[in-house]
Amino acid sequence: MTDVSHRLFSLAELEEAGISPASAQRAVRGGTLVRVVPGIYAPAPWWSRLRPGDRAYQMHVAVRRSARRAPVFCRDSAATVLGLRVLHRPLVPHVIQQIDHGSRNNRHVVHHWAELPPADVVEANGFRATSHARTALDCARFLPVPGALALVDHALRLGVSRQELLARCAALPGHRGVRRARVVLELADPRSESVGETLTRLVVVRAGLPPPELQVEVETDLGIFRPDFVWPQARLILEFDGLVTYSGAHGRADHVLIAERQREKALTNRGWRVLRTDWATVTGRPELLVSMLRRELARATAP
Repeated sequence: MTDVSHRLFSLAELEEAGISPASAQRAVRGGTLVRVVPGIYAPAPWWSRLRPGDRAYQMHVAVRRSARRAPVFCRDSAATVLGLRVLHRPLVPHVIQQIDHGSRNNRHVVHHWAELPPADVVEANGFRATSHARTALDCARFLPVPGALALVDHALRLGVSRQELLARCAALPGHRGVRRARVVLELADPRSESVGETLTRLVVVRAGLPPPELQVEVETDLGIFRPDFVWPQARLILEFDGLVTYSGAHGRADHVLIAERQREKALTNRGWRVLRTDWATVTGRPELLVSMLRRELARATAP
């Protein structure tokens, strides 16, 4: 008999496991089964244990499995299924189509109607989605700047051309979101290696601080390191601690902490000052980071 304890199931699969449609409905009413979308179910204990990002991904799987024709995911939904960095995976998937087939938005899916050339559609990881370039452009146009910038940074890092995206913007004069997209493309930097680094850089830029250099090689007695952010003239380094909270981790192994201390000591021995920030500060108290950087940059220029 099929194990129905830890994944999504269609009604047909539930029947194969000995659960009739009537029994499935009773299980939904009783709270042991969740109807994720019409025709797709999940065991309640498994569904409730999923982290928000994982649950959002499974929503996309459910929408794909329940659709009569394979949907083309777009915007941050496309980013989710393509594996691009997403600040927040959408809990309600977004799909795009050129022709109104009578589909309407509901609590399970949002439909968008737009031009969709064949070259803008790809298949990846079992999904159909807008291409990396189209996804980056759409997200730059329609997402808030922090999430859009994190995604576009990653798209550029994977090889999407900034010039192509700018050309696409130029081909959409007067369209909604194009001005925002140009701002995002101007700020985007493929050297950012994580969402946290992108958001940290955005805090620095918005505060009007001198822009740092990213992933610069710094020589020390222990070898060459590549700090996240460097202000060479100020001999100042800023590291984003990505092991705390964004990854879901609440602590670090002792050997990681020891390695960090050794690295920091090697940098300070060469005359560098090392500052650290983390997810909670960047997203919750960015003014603390700005104040710290202003103070340290001012120290570097003081007579």
